[in-house]
Amino acid sequence: MTPTDLIHIIQQGESATVEFKDAAKGLPLSFYETAVSFSNTDGGVVLLGVNDDGEFTGLSMEKCQKMSKDVVSTLNSIDCVSPVIYVQPFIISFPEGSVVVCQFPASSQVHQYKGDIFVREYEADIRITDNQQRVSDLYLRKRNFFTESTIYPYLGMSDLDEKLFDKARALIRGYRSDHPWLTLSNEELLRSSSLYIKDFQSGQQGYTLAAALVFGKDTTIQSLLPAYKVEAIVRINNKDRWDDRIIPPLRTNLIDTYIELKNFINRHLPEKFYLEGDQRVDLRDKIFREVIANAIVHREYTSAYATELIITKSEVRITNPNKPLFHGFIHKNDFTPYPKNPNLRKFFTAFGWTEEIGSGIRNTNHYVPLYSDDAVPSFEEKEIFVTKIPLQHYIFKPYVEHFALWLNLPVDPIEHLKLGLAKQEIPSHLFDATWEELLLDLVPSWVEKGTKLKEFLYSGTQSLTIEKIKKVPSWNKKCTELLPKKIWYIITILALCATPTSFGELLKFFQYKNQYSFRETYLFPLRKLDFLCLTKPDTPNAPDNKYVITEAGKAFLLNI
Repeated sequence: MTPTDLIHIIQQGESATVEFKDAAKGLPLSFYETAVSFSNTDGGVVLLGVNDDGEFTGLSMEKCQKMSKDVVSTLNSIDCVSPVIYVQPFIISFPEGSVVVCQFPASSQVHQYKGDIFVREYEADIRITDNQQRVSDLYLRKRNFFTESTIYPYLGMSDLDEKLFDKARALIRGYRSDHPWLTLSNEELLRSSSLYIKDFQSGQQGYTLAAALVFGKDTTIQSLLPAYKVEAIVRINNKDRWDDRIIPPLRTNLIDTYIELKNFINRHLPEKFYLEGDQRVDLRDKIFREVIANAIVHREYTSAYATELIITKSEVRITNPNKPLFHGFIHKNDFTPYPKNPNLRKFFTAFGWTEEIGSGIRNTNHYVPLYSDDAVPSFEEKEIFVTKIPLQHYIFKPYVEHFALWLNLPVDPIEHLKLGLAKQEIPSHLFDATWEELLLDLVPSWVEKGTKLKEFLYSGTQSLTIEKIKKVPSWNKKCTELLPKKIWYIITILALCATPTSFGELLKFFQYKNQYSFRETYLFPLRKLDFLCLTKPDTPNAPDNKYVITEAGKAFLLNI
């Protein structure tokens, strides 16, 4: 969220998803009622440091930092809020004072504050603890957040495969020999792991979809989820079809699905070892154990789309049906882990295939550069979750000087661009491309995607074909007649900010005189799009603050 975004929210006033809290005299207790009501309803944002009239109350940075710590510690205390609520407050500063911003997603659970349940209606937090019907309705609605918990009354032990229980115990024993599940019977194991549950709203009880997915016979799974399948394909030489694949596609239990996919990876990708302290680490295992497990654990199983794992010469790409919490790229240093199928995850953790929630993103970002020579993985959250693990590192370095001259800036940017842009990845299909081939790939993408950006007030999408480009004299040496003016500014700003760049430096490169116009026309929209961010987002007015490109900005600039 940028300062411009925050001002826009304040101008709109309080609503079902926005709440202002004065907080001049400290954190009001009503904050926790609002946190619970937002989590129980449709989510929302609380602004601490803004009064009911939408005026800043002048909070100091020191007070904001203390308030943020108090919010995190209290929301993580089961004595206050149950179940606990995970939130990462951030601070936005203005001349009138700072504001603490707390964003609460809609939760899959019913939360209480000191034993009371609240929901959000219009601009108010409503206590419904004593309203049995409303509490029951809330629990019923929340149950549907996790489709793994869907109860199938006629699903019985005869529909499950007893051999899978033995396989599960062997996996658990190999990872943790004292795990309490090892001494339980099959039925006790299902109850203990919440794969057999009782719905306290309807009184219905039985085995869940998760039970079928982990222990079900193939016929059981295919009957419950007729469209469900997992594809694994290699496309290196035969790019139109495949060099190898798992035939038929996997429509089996998740234990065997994981093992099959892991074996497929091991068959087609090389081992690479790394000394971490005094431990010899198998990088391939570290990366793909997490990647495959998370694809299985976080999948939305009611979707008709297939999970696909595709190995090419340059990358491993996994696409997975998903119930997104937001749309965009996940930043390794700024993301909030959130369970999609927590009961499935329990089993994968017990097998030693996953660690704590969020470890997949962190570990993959740590080990991929070691496995693929400084390459960086990407994770994009949307209806189809996309994970890309580069196998080779294709960078922009050979094209930097051509690009700098092509941009035709008033001030020579070559050395500045070399600092950051030279190391940026380019799409794998452009490996060994000439400068002209690279341009012919990027320019149509910039025009098509750029004219869709409503923040820059375009109306309707424009297109630029390769044939049109080649008709422009010196198209490979200058961009003047190829790109609309705003698109030229967008890509040039993003390219310059591959190296953190100050506002003053940007003005200098463009010889731009009107500071206000430059901010409003380009920098604020790019920040709103999450194409740019500040190096010090908590202190936006800091004199040494700089602009830097984000993962979404890189994806736009380099057509990834």
